[in-house]
Amino acid sequence: MSKAKQDKQPPFLADTGLSPTPERLAALYSFTRAQRDANPDGYAANVKWWGDAIAGSLKAGYLGDTLVLHPSALPDKLANGTQRPRGLGGVIDALTPTTLLPLPRYESQATPIDATPSIVSRVAGGVVSAGWAVLGRLSPFGEASEEQLWKSALRNDLVHIPNVRAAAAAWVKYITDNPPIDYTDSLYSRDSFSRAFKGVTAVPLTDGDMKVLLRWLERDAGRVVIDGEIVKITSTAAPITEADRGAVAVSDALEKVEAQVEAAEKEAEACTAKARAKVAAGQRSSAAAYLRSKKGLDEVVAKRVAAGEQLRSVRRALNQAKGDAEIMSAYEASTAALASALADPRLSPDRIAATTDALADALADQREIDEAVRLGGQIAAPAEEVDDELAAELEQMVLDEKQRQETEAREKAKAEAEAKVRAEAEAKAQAEREAEAKVKAEREARIAKDKAEAEKAAAVKAAETQKETEKEKLPSDSSLANADWARRYDEAQAREAAEKARFEEERRAREARMMPAE
Repeated sequence: MSKAKQDKQPPFLADTGLSPTPERLAALYSFTRAQRDANPDGYAANVKWWGDAIAGSLKAGYLGDTLVLHPSALPDKLANGTQRPRGLGGVIDALTPTTLLPLPRYESQATPIDATPSIVSRVAGGVVSAGWAVLGRLSPFGEASEEQLWKSALRNDLVHIPNVRAAAAAWVKYITDNPPIDYTDSLYSRDSFSRAFKGVTAVPLTDGDMKVLLRWLERDAGRVVIDGEIVKITSTAAPITEADRGAVAVSDALEKVEAQVEAAEKEAEACTAKARAKVAAGQRSSAAAYLRSKKGLDEVVAKRVAAGEQLRSVRRALNQAKGDAEIMSAYEASTAALASALADPRLSPDRIAATTDALADALADQREIDEAVRLGGQIAAPAEEVDDELAAELEQMVLDEKQRQETEAREKAKAEAEAKVRAEAEAKAQAEREAEAKVKAEREARIAKDKAEAEKAAAVKAAETQKETEKEKLPSDSSLANADWARRYDEAQAREAAEKARFEEERRAREARMMPAE
């Protein structure tokens, strides 16, 4: 079984607004077969819900395969947290065989699943089926328990018939929209058929799904014929011939050759990249070794391409021959009346012409094959020429690396020069900012000093004013002192104004010097 998607929860538990309530989910996970007699309608509703949930989980690819149900994986895959469904045995029993069919029975059944039985077989089969149904649901002590039904369900994987029908319908629609054009387009091996058509459904089908789908397309849809590993798309029951097997062998060989060419080309590209890296590192000998490996891979690619073209020519010849045969069949059908009148049909002009044409075609094919083989031997070039090409390519790599290094050096020098100019300009601007800050600090210090002296003088004046009343008669030493302090205050104010004017003049001068640089 293929690996299932690692979703955190089943699709039917996703919060879509339509999921059941927690109470309803709890009832769905806890119901068993024992509740059928007590509440048959509720039991039937639960079975239908679980049938739809299983079908949706299969279709979404959550359970691994899309068309095949693996009962042993259901308890864990359908779990809701720690809660596991308890009634799966009864659900599977109720869905068998209308929805679910044991895989061995599905593969071995010769008649189509949906075939309408005759009246006699319907009556007899209904009686027998009913009898077996009753017996299958009874244990020696009465009706089978949930545990017994679950053990029975674990015996085989089960095919989900509605999902198979849907996948087959999608495949038929694809083939109808994209019918095979050539003879070889309708022939596949089982593996190539799976690779070609596993994507016809929304979720890609697994190898197990493709095996089930092929059986349905062969037995129920009548759209393919299978013989061993060969699959032919056809609407008739025409058997697979040796020519069909040969055509499949040619197609498979061509597919392998194309894969080899793609792998060799990727490896050659990797060798070229490694050679360039070694040249950049100055390791010429290692670079030459990688180039030699690349040359060898190029030779392999050339040989495989020639072989692939030869296989394509063979496939074209097969398609042409098949088309010619179909044309001849049409000719023969249209001249049936004339052929019946001839005593010996082998002597008819049409049959002679057909034989001659077939011989000519065979000889022409032989000449084409001989020519392809002859050209294939001329692919390899002389060793001297290969060596010259290798040396020329190596020298070109060295030259390219030198030019790249010179370009990087010039760009680096230019970037360093620009960075130096920017650094010098920034340093000059920083020095001017520091000088301006220093001048401003000195001016503010002088202003603060003059202000302190003026405040001190005012305080002294206030103290002496109290004494003036006592010394009004004297001309005053205090009057003289007050006049001296007033003079000093006026001088401080004048110095402050001059300092402001000088600072403003210096600022305008600096701005004038910076204007050209901007």
